Amino acid sequence: MMTVASLSAQSSFNKLYQNYLAGERNKVDTIEDMISHLKSYDHQNENEFTKCLTPLMILLESEKESLNDEFLQKLNEVSPRTNSSVAEFISPSGKFRIHYETSGSHAVPSEDINSNGIPDYVEEVAEASDSSYNHEILNLGFTDPIGDGEVYDIFIENLSSLGAYGLTNNRSTGSFPCNTSNPETCIYIENDFIGYPPNTDPEGEIIGSIKVTIAHELKHAVQFAQNGWRGDSDLWAEMDATLMEEVVYDNVNDYYNYINGFSSDLFNSPASSLTSGSYEDVTWALYFHERFGEKFWPNVWGIIESNDQISMVGAIENELILREVSYDFSVLESYLWHFASGDEFASINYGFDERFEYPNPSLSATYLELQSALTDTLSLNPFSARYFATDLIEPTDGFVKLDFEVSSDDVHLGLLGYFSDGTLETQTAIGNSNRLTGSIETNWAWGNVENVGLVVMNSNPDANGLYSFQFTKYFIAEEIELAQNFPNPFNPSTTIRLSIPQNQEVKLEIFDLLGRKIQTVYNGFVQAGFRDFVIDATTLSTGVYIYRLTSDFGIQTKAMTLIK
Repeated sequence: MMTVASLSAQSSFNKLYQNYLAGERNKVDTIEDMISHLKSYDHQNENEFTKCLTPLMILLESEKESLNDEFLQKLNEVSPRTNSSVAEFISPSGKFRIHYETSGSHAVPSEDINSNGIPDYVEEVAEASDSSYNHEILNLGFTDPIGDGEVYDIFIENLSSLGAYGLTNNRSTGSFPCNTSNPETCIYIENDFIGYPPNTDPEGEIIGSIKVTIAHELKHAVQFAQNGWRGDSDLWAEMDATLMEEVVYDNVNDYYNYINGFSSDLFNSPASSLTSGSYEDVTWALYFHERFGEKFWPNVWGIIESNDQISMVGAIENELILREVSYDFSVLESYLWHFASGDEFASINYGFDERFEYPNPSLSATYLELQSALTDTLSLNPFSARYFATDLIEPTDGFVKLDFEVSSDDVHLGLLGYFSDGTLETQTAIGNSNRLTGSIETNWAWGNVENVGLVVMNSNPDANGLYSFQFTKYFIAEEIELAQNFPNPFNPSTTIRLSIPQNQEVKLEIFDLLGRKIQTVYNGFVQAGFRDFVIDATTLSTGVYIYRLTSDFGIQTKAMTLIK
């Protein structure tokens, strides 16, 4: 099994890019420092892998009109070509032209098991190109970066001296020329992947590196075809391209190298702002893919392609609106998935498909006993979260309750209840300007949960959020209670709450004033605690209705009024 966090830290190249994304460096200085870093790169340092050079190409594209010849000469010095024994191979689909060398420092491995005169390494690159194209373009429906009758160029070069897996470029000058204007971009890929970070490909780590690099770089080509690497979305380009590695090649898992300690990942550093997403945030993108299906991201990028002024987050929110899903809840749920990961907090019934292989979440605090008062007011960075948990030393009675105060409706809270049978349940409080002080009252008996997790999330991309909370408990009446529906009168929906002292069978029904049954709301088993039932009266007429509860404690009835 591959160990998560093979790379202990992100490379200096990526730190420069992250600092630029965070607004801490200007673009031209970032470009120059990136080039200087590549010129002095120490390929003996196994923790300094750059991964992808496309961020530099994206920055160069946006500044190409302002860069002078001296500056471009520095770029040319990064990785000069040897151009010895250059050969070409067309992929089986006819879509890709693979350029490779058989001698010199850029030579591919010479192994040719099928004795067809084409090195196996080259054929693997060609196969990965066709496979990635079929999945990303033909299956998922992303914009095709290869026009009808065109052939896409892929150059195999020694990129290990730069610590890179590959890059996508659209420039006809510089050290990574595309040589042709159509298609507009081309891909460069490492020539042997010896000594690169591990992956879990059953066919071997080198083949796995080929696969994910092609899938990653082809997605960069798609991005350029959709919006020319312009606007807000290019800041999320690496997260998006890394996602394609997992989507196209689920068994490779090279992305495990970047989700633990690589930068501000959502497992170890949730309090760092998610904006803008890079390699380490791939699991945030993966949440939407696994939660809403494989068409989610093609739809989001379709929105971006049709509106070059929209932000990535705005496009995501628009797609969720079309699906009638709450954006705030989805972002909070993504953090809940990240909490419910690793060998400590993963559950059998919740979260990512590969959650047991992920890192444990980094907790801000663990509470060994229930609190008697709210915590001191805490601050949460823009677009970030914090994780907390309980691990009670002494058993306690009552039901799990969380009291909270927040500064705005951008602050959201989610609880995760871990039960002794390995299952998990969640309950959330989504921001509401009328509910800055409140409680989450669960139906989880403290005696039935092993521990409780808490995620506090700030969805505001620009401003800090303030919050305080306390883990506590509540008790309910000794007999079942049927509450008055709220709101009342109502139109067209209302909620009926039950307070249930013990697990039992219940039946909740609605009747008109003539005693005719209108609806059976629920008939079955309920756990102790509070249980809310939402009544939709869209098809009913204005009037008074009776709702009746049958339980182990007898029959209770109340009246509710529908006004249309």
